[in-house]
Amino acid sequence: MSTSESRSILIVEDNPFNRKLLQTILEQEGFVVEECKNGKEAIERLKEENFYLIFTDLLMPGMDGFETIRRIRDMGIATPIVTTSSMNSKQDRQRCLEAGTDDFLPKPIQIAQIRELLKKYEKNIPQPPMAKDDNECTVHPINAASYRILLVEEDETVGSRYQQFLEKFGFRTIRVFHGDKAWEIFKLHNRDYDIIISNVFTSGIDGLGLLVNIKRDYPDTLVFIYAAEHDTDMFQLAARIGADGVLTQAEFESSMIAMIESAIYRCAQKTSRSTAANTVNQVRKAQANLIRLGCTEPCNTIDIAYSQLTDAGGDVAACRRFNLAGRCGVVLGDVSGHNVMSSYISAIFLGILSSVWNKHQHPSELLRSVNAELNKADYADYHLCVSALLWDRRRGKVKIATAGNPGALWVKKKNNGDMDIEELGGGGMCLGWVKEDFMFTDCEIEIKPGEFLFLFSDGIDSKNIIDILNADKELLRRKTIKGISQQILDRILAKQVQKDDMILVTLSEPETVQDAGLHYSFPSTFNGVDAACQWAAEIISSEKVSDGKDMILVLLAIREALINAISYGNASLPQSFVDLSLYVSPEELRVDISDEGPGFALPAILNKIEHIRVEQLGNRGLAVMNSVSDQVIVNGSTISLIFRRNT
Repeated sequence: MSTSESRSILIVEDNPFNRKLLQTILEQEGFVVEECKNGKEAIERLKEENFYLIFTDLLMPGMDGFETIRRIRDMGIATPIVTTSSMNSKQDRQRCLEAGTDDFLPKPIQIAQIRELLKKYEKNIPQPPMAKDDNECTVHPINAASYRILLVEEDETVGSRYQQFLEKFGFRTIRVFHGDKAWEIFKLHNRDYDIIISNVFTSGIDGLGLLVNIKRDYPDTLVFIYAAEHDTDMFQLAARIGADGVLTQAEFESSMIAMIESAIYRCAQKTSRSTAANTVNQVRKAQANLIRLGCTEPCNTIDIAYSQLTDAGGDVAACRRFNLAGRCGVVLGDVSGHNVMSSYISAIFLGILSSVWNKHQHPSELLRSVNAELNKADYADYHLCVSALLWDRRRGKVKIATAGNPGALWVKKKNNGDMDIEELGGGGMCLGWVKEDFMFTDCEIEIKPGEFLFLFSDGIDSKNIIDILNADKELLRRKTIKGISQQILDRILAKQVQKDDMILVTLSEPETVQDAGLHYSFPSTFNGVDAACQWAAEIISSEKVSDGKDMILVLLAIREALINAISYGNASLPQSFVDLSLYVSPEELRVDISDEGPGFALPAILNKIEHIRVEQLGNRGLAVMNSVSDQVIVNGSTISLIFRRNT
């Protein structure tokens, strides 16, 4: 920063008389002053230049002062901000602090008060950088021997290599094989460990769950997450939850040490003010990303719209596809309070959700699991209202559970083609408020193609949605539901003043679904496996898709996958279904087997198999699939077997 920049102050004020007054006072004190008429101009100016201090008004057209401050903090700018306003109530000052301001200067402005503020922040004027040797490290060296690392890695080869790598640099390193053991050890001996390094995919508590637990109870412990491959969504989620670093295994040995040193140095250099500013910044970034869709592919069955109120709490919505047969989940949450802490609790909730959702897909079961984790956090003044939904699209069944939230609107088709709107009751006790796990409400419905289900936060009155649907019959006759939630929200906001965050989720199965596959479903029984194999054999034989393949081996691989689905995915529960789909093309046969389980990752040992006797009995499922198929793909709780035609 140049000398002129170090003495530059930015004034954000729409009133020209107030701008001139403040400019005159600051220039008399020897500062260079730049002016912006509104928050938008200020944001653009801050992208180009650094300032020693920022003065901003609150009441400005367009982007007000509260939003301007938040945007500045979201940019990662820690420059001290002084709010100047005639709005000087205790509540207004609190809102300013929550937005990220450092000081409040009431109007009319007093010269003595400005001079006190300038003196207070004079220590923030950066000193000219000292000359450095070309070989000087930009990160201060650390004494690695004074830090103890807990490494979480199941793979013996990878774990041993990483442990040796860390110990080579002097870190005292203990390795465990899964997240449950790591959490157990850390709770008992947390003072003995300064750093946790975990693979994101571990048995028991996964890396993200471990991260949530540690950062919730031991926020000063450094936690680093790595994965075999780069996953943008997962890495962003880990960063929002509080990871001190995320990287791939390919980057581990080239970047991990520098990442650890940088994190330790940052912790040592943080002041209370910069820490507070960074916390606000991270929380606001988390809140901005709390609306998450679970599928990378375009979705024409679930649509979500979110209208955020500037100073409201961090409402959250997320959806997830559990398998390729159309098993989907939706969660909508509304945290109590209207402050930064509310957004932080929402981020905590999202982290817990990510670690338990696959294992607890049924709504009531999911609410019990999340409630137990939130109770551990012991945030007595904060609780979460939640709606959880599980949609088994192949069978049209929807299960809904609510904890303090409104219910839903079910738009059913009459025999004459008209629509009938039914309100589904909500209620129950908020999560994090009570220890009991039975104080939730739930219901189950069967939704048909062409019908609609609306799930919404308590910032929306169900009557407003009903009035809009009754006034515009064509709204539900669209070819796609894409954008319908936002369209309804816009119409609500056109008639009323928004008083809270508003989330609207729309679900609908199109009446005509283009799917080139052939499908077969059955309950989890071995008789069902026999019938499914017979069905598949008839299709494979009639379509001659086994040309160049041993048909017996192809059917054997399918049978093993089906047995795996009922025995492990569905835990042999007869009320759970398995879906078998065949996709035939001139080049290949793709077989999708979907169950209702939490899914799994293909073990690394499959890549090491050199030979297998497929005629052996027992414990051969994945090995047979991998040996016989040209490719095995796992997507959630769907396993796909690819058989390519030989040419």
